[in-house]
Amino acid sequence: MQLNKKLLAIIGKRFPAIYDVIPHGPQGGVRVALNPQPLPPHELGAAVADEFVRHAWVAERGGLDMKALLRDLDDWCPTRPKIPKLPPWWGPFPEPEPRPEWFVDYHLGFAARLSAVATGTRLDETLDQAIDRSLAAIEAVKL
Repeated sequence: MQLNKKLLAIIGKRFPAIYDVIPHGPQGGVRVALNPQPLPPHELGAAVADEFVRHAWVAERGGLDMKALLRDLDDWCPTRPKIPKLPPWWGPFPEPEPRPEWFVDYHLGFAARLSAVATGTRLDETLDQAIDRSLAAIEAVKL
């Protein structure tokens, strides 16, 4: 998408903060290359838990069996030595073989985010099973 320099100049006069987002302003037009950084493990676990809840909610609303989602739980919150299977658009994975404390932080973020969700439906049972699995993975890590 090409930025219209006149439009950007008009917007920049009214809202100068736009130059924080586009550092070179209307004159430069040079795209800034970003260096994507991996999320901290607890934030990554919380983000994955959000996706898990979203998938579980859609499955429940569609009348699908939750057992299929629970079979894939090993991809969402794996035990060592497996690593989570993340979508490619989520950016880089922190390292090839995460340390044990990385897994503990990841599972704490995952379980904490799931424990904050209460739907009052049968979805709660699925979320409780995911929390239990995550807590078991934390206990299995030998620090």
